[in-house]
Amino acid sequence: MSWFDSGLDMKEMLSIEEKALVAQLKRGNCLAFTVIYKKYARQAYILSFKYLCNKTLAEDAVQNLFMKLWLKREDLQEDIPINHLLFTMLKNDLLNILRDSKTNIFVLEDCLEMLNYIDGGDVEEQELEQEQLELIKHVVDKLSPQRKKIFFMKISGKYSNQEIADVLGLSVNTIKFQYSQSLKQIKFWIREAATLCLLLL
Repeated sequence: MSWFDSGLDMKEMLSIEEKALVAQLKRGNCLAFTVIYKKYARQAYILSFKYLCNKTLAEDAVQNLFMKLWLKREDLQEDIPINHLLFTMLKNDLLNILRDSKTNIFVLEDCLEMLNYIDGGDVEEQELEQEQLELIKHVVDKLSPQRKKIFFMKISGKYSNQEIADVLGLSVNTIKFQYSQSLKQIKFWIREAATLCLLLL
């Protein structure tokens, strides 16, 4: 009997199918695990990268999430939606990563597309994760006008330190220092903002 002639609506049918998947997963069924992974891994990666701004850390977070799911499969409760469980587990893992000051969140190379868009580049806004774009824009806008100008000139790849120094009438050492401090400030503010956003979810 198919879902459309069973007297159940699509939402109810999906719920039943998901419970069956969880039941199979609890028994160690690898196919059930693969189905769940394919359904939710991409969403987990997008959420992880949104707050970590580091592709490698985001990939590791997804891998750890599903490894934990497999290791704890026998303790799963079939009446708890698997997406809710995965989200809660991932949220806690991301908060732990953000609270560890040694983790390297915000890898510049991973975020250049968004930064170039903020600086008036040609990247289409709809191609970006809107919430992540707003998060990064928020922290970059907190830089002082001079640091912000130096930062965008540096990441554009069009200017050397000497050329930036000549344009702004500053020393090369000042340019290097201001750029370094800009990166430190951005990392700190992203860590704070991302932690707050996750706590409010």
